[in-house]
Amino acid sequence: MYLKRLEMQGFKSFADKTVLELRKGITTVIGPNGSGKSNLSDAIRWVLGEQSMKSLRGTKSLDVIFAGTQNRKSLGFAEASLVFDNSDGALPIEYQEVTVTRKLYRSGETGYFINKTPCRLKDVLELFMDTGIGRDGYSIIGQGKIDEILSNKSEDRRHIFEEAAGIVKYRIRKQESEKKLEHTKLNLLRINDILTEIEGNLEPLKDQSEKAKKYLNLRDELKNIEIGLFIHNIEKYKQTLQELIKDEEITKEQCNEEEGKLERIKMLKEELKSAIDDITAKIEEMSNLGFESQKEIEMLNSDINVAKTRISNNKENKLRFEKEIEENQKRMQELEEEKKQKEDKKFSLRENKEKFTKELEEKQKSLEEITKTLSAKALEIENNKRTVEENTDKKYELQSEINTQKINYENYEKRQKQIEGEIQTNISELDTTRMRKEDISKDFYEIENKRNKKTKEIEQIKKQKEEANQKIKNYEIKINNLASEIRIKESRQKFLIETEKEKEGYIKSVKTLLKDCENTKELGKGMYGVLANIIEVPEELQTAIEMCLGASLQNIVTETEEDAKRLVEHLRKNNLGRASFLPITSVRGSKLEKIKTNEKGYIGIASDLIKYNKKYEQIIYNLLGRTVIVDNMDTAIKIAKQNKYAFRIVTKEGDVINASGAITGGSVAKKTVNILGRSKEIEKLGKEIEEGKKKIQDLTKEKEEYEESIEGILELSANLEKDLQEIDITYATEKQKILLIEENIQKIEKRIKTLKEEKEKLEKQKEEANNKKEEITKTIENLTEETNKLTKIISEYTELNKDNQKYIDDLNFDITNLKISVSSFDESESSIEELEQRIKQEIETTSKSTENKKIQIEQIEQDNINLEQTINETKEKIENIKKEVSQSGLKVENLKQERKEKSEKLAKQEEQITEKFSIIEDLKSQLVKLEVKKTKIEEDINTIINKMWEEYELTPNTVTDYKKPENIALTQKRVNELRTEMKNLGSVNLDSIEEYKNLKERYDFMSEQRLDLENTMSKLRKIVTEMTQIMKEQFKEKFKTINKNFQEVFQELFGGGKAELKLEDEENILECGIEITVQPPGKKLQSMSLLSGGEKALTAIALLFAILKINPAPFCVLDEIEAALDDVNVYRYAEYLKKFAQETQFLVITHRKGTMEVADTVYGVTMEESGISKLLSMKLA
Repeated sequence: MYLKRLEMQGFKSFADKTVLELRKGITTVIGPNGSGKSNLSDAIRWVLGEQSMKSLRGTKSLDVIFAGTQNRKSLGFAEASLVFDNSDGALPIEYQEVTVTRKLYRSGETGYFINKTPCRLKDVLELFMDTGIGRDGYSIIGQGKIDEILSNKSEDRRHIFEEAAGIVKYRIRKQESEKKLEHTKLNLLRINDILTEIEGNLEPLKDQSEKAKKYLNLRDELKNIEIGLFIHNIEKYKQTLQELIKDEEITKEQCNEEEGKLERIKMLKEELKSAIDDITAKIEEMSNLGFESQKEIEMLNSDINVAKTRISNNKENKLRFEKEIEENQKRMQELEEEKKQKEDKKFSLRENKEKFTKELEEKQKSLEEITKTLSAKALEIENNKRTVEENTDKKYELQSEINTQKINYENYEKRQKQIEGEIQTNISELDTTRMRKEDISKDFYEIENKRNKKTKEIEQIKKQKEEANQKIKNYEIKINNLASEIRIKESRQKFLIETEKEKEGYIKSVKTLLKDCENTKELGKGMYGVLANIIEVPEELQTAIEMCLGASLQNIVTETEEDAKRLVEHLRKNNLGRASFLPITSVRGSKLEKIKTNEKGYIGIASDLIKYNKKYEQIIYNLLGRTVIVDNMDTAIKIAKQNKYAFRIVTKEGDVINASGAITGGSVAKKTVNILGRSKEIEKLGKEIEEGKKKIQDLTKEKEEYEESIEGILELSANLEKDLQEIDITYATEKQKILLIEENIQKIEKRIKTLKEEKEKLEKQKEEANNKKEEITKTIENLTEETNKLTKIISEYTELNKDNQKYIDDLNFDITNLKISVSSFDESESSIEELEQRIKQEIETTSKSTENKKIQIEQIEQDNINLEQTINETKEKIENIKKEVSQSGLKVENLKQERKEKSEKLAKQEEQITEKFSIIEDLKSQLVKLEVKKTKIEEDINTIINKMWEEYELTPNTVTDYKKPENIALTQKRVNELRTEMKNLGSVNLDSIEEYKNLKERYDFMSEQRLDLENTMSKLRKIVTEMTQIMKEQFKEKFKTINKNFQEVFQELFGGGKAELKLEDEENILECGIEITVQPPGKKLQSMSLLSGGEKALTAIALLFAILKINPAPFCVLDEIEAALDDVNVYRYAEYLKKFAQETQFLVITHRKGTMEVADTVYGVTMEESGISKLLSMKLA
């Protein structure tokens, strides 16, 4: 086994994660003072379980965590791990590599881990026990350890020798055994004391146990007999109860059947009421039909007038369009005639043109023949003449073009003037139309303002009218609801008065006595009635108070005992049965003073939660003063436990926890009539009925007053609606007029826009024609100038050659005239074609306009047909409305008759409802009587069940194995005998049976324990003796070997001399000190204290090597132990170290050169960053 590596993070000055890889042999760590070298040995010691901060050169445990520097923050934890190679199995763990880790956080949390598994410090110590590795072993040797070896106290050296001798584990086991032995002695002493005490109490308890067993046998017999009697009585009562339940079910079925009939009658009643309301609404609707119909007829007449106006406008437009079509047709005839004239003229021009063209060609041919015979100069002159002719031709053509542009320009101007005339006409028409619209709009806006004002007034009145109708309806609903509530309450009051009069719900004796007291005033003197009638209980607590009081509700309250006595005599004398009395003068009670509780569900003490006259206080305290009311069973149980079951607790649901601890609970039957608070309910119902009737009177009066107050609003509403109807007719007519005018304005504006666009287009065409004319004029001027020059040249030449030239000139003159004529023909033809084109376009435009107007005429005719049809339909609708109005009177009479018949049916339904109410109340009265009888039997059954539970903690379901008695009289006699025997036994301690049994078992158990402890003590003493013997033998043997090794190592390190280890007391070798005597070469035998510092250090090193020789540790850390040696001794130390490195791995922290030279691996520790250690490594060959 050897140490493979040391891993650290946050440990002291090693802030960053640092890994120190180790090999077998010697590894040295060097570095300047304060660089953190010794922190490596501290880390190893810390991981191995060192608890002393002094040994780790600190004051508190958190000192091992990196504390930070000026440039770095402190860390929150420190962690270090040792990784061992365990391939030889030296450590008792099934891993070839073992990692031991220790962590510490600033919060104080710490932990040990073996192979990342959490463990205890004890597990770490046991893992390395007797290996030489450990916090108290000899594997980590620093200056402190050297000082400890050289200590003046020889006892301080023992643990190193014991670790080397391998007896540490035996010493620990011995110490543990001695502690167990001492603990066992104390336990044995305690058990002896307990047994002595038990023996004194055992016999008396045995006698009590025998007496208790006899009592239990008697009690069991009594229990069997009494439970049999209980079962007999319960079955008897249950049989009677079943008969009552059958009668009750039959009555309930009858009652439910009658209630079903009542509900059906009520539904029919509601349907009749709804039908009557619908008929009334229809009558009102029919009554308003005449007014609404008149309004509708006037609106329809308004529509007819508007349609007639549109027909009239359409006819006017049709006449205008027909006139325009006629004008267009005339214009088209004129254009056609003009077109025909132009075509005839064009034909004539073409004939003349052909004639002149033929003559021109002949003359040109003659000219060409003459020209061929002329000289060069003459040819030039001829060319010039030809050029003059061509220019002349061009001038005529261009002049013709100018004439064409003039004609176009004139035509454009003419059309512009026409357009201006049309625009002015349309503008004039538009202005007239707009003025007409303004006149109509003024009247329309006045009518619209009036209409809006009337509409707003009607909306306000309508809202008030709706609110008024809703308020009246609310009055009627409230009155009907109150009437229904009063009817139900009267029925309930009548039923309660009847049951109170008959004293239903009371037992027979109380019922008869109360009636006799009412009939005989002397008998009833000093009697205040039953308890149920003198207390007032909140509704939500009635169930709880009823469960508290039970049968006591029927107890009769009297003034004195004498009054009670008189009433008892009356019952006995008339054989009326039995009753309980509560005299005010004798009954005394107490109230709970203090209750331990802070529970939210606590409501209060029962006597404080009800109302009563002050003179009944002691009676109430007696019955309810020691009873607490809570909200539920959970709260009840908590409060009972807190107060140790000192009083009775009742929940709002009626569940009871008695002072004995017994719990009574379950479902509570719902009662139709409860004697508790019945008188108060009758009185309350009477007041509510009177208040309800008064409210109905007040509401009826308010409704009548309100109806009178809103008559003015209804009249005003009718007048406003009539005014609005007249305004609406005028408004619709005027609005239609404005719409027609706006439509006409849009059409005129569209025509004006089109004309303006055409005018702008003509203006552009005029400008283009003018520009073209100017360009042609300029071209003509240039041609004229060129022609004049050439003419001058020709004239000069002609003067010189008059004779030859005369014939040529004549030909040229003729040719020129002919060309002019032909050009004139072309010009005229072109002009005629342009005119034809313009005529054609105008014909097409006029034709298209005519077609559009014909289409508009057709649309107008169709629109008039539709309008005529609408007028006829509207007139027919008016006739139908008039007919419907004339028939509405008959319908109203029929509806009134139908309403009268349904009202009569409604009255009959009311009578049937009253009759059914009476039947149902009678059935409910029978149900109450049955329920009272049933309740009495149920109370008797519950009393038996409660008694059975309180005495024996049994329920009817758990007593099936018990026999019912055959002879009731004999059974009752045996019950009395058993009670007498149980009484004669006197005081009985039932717990003594269990106490005796437990005490006897305890005595037997303690006796066995004493025997076990005595055996354990014997075994422990034997173990201690064996451990002591093994330790003595092993220590003695190892000590001799260490002494021998010490002498050999000393001589080798010192180069001679003597050294010896001595036990101070050989008789007590396990406790005595160890003396070291040495004699360096050339000196006398002397004690360690007389040696120099270097001699002491070398002696200690010799002793360390002697121990390592006998029991080599897997690894050893040496922290500057050779610091005090001179160079010669350092080299000796180093050589010896190298010799030992074959068996033990060394990690040496040193400053000495000699030690460094023998190292296999050298690590340097430096502080590049202030306060933070960094590791540098170098492996040596």
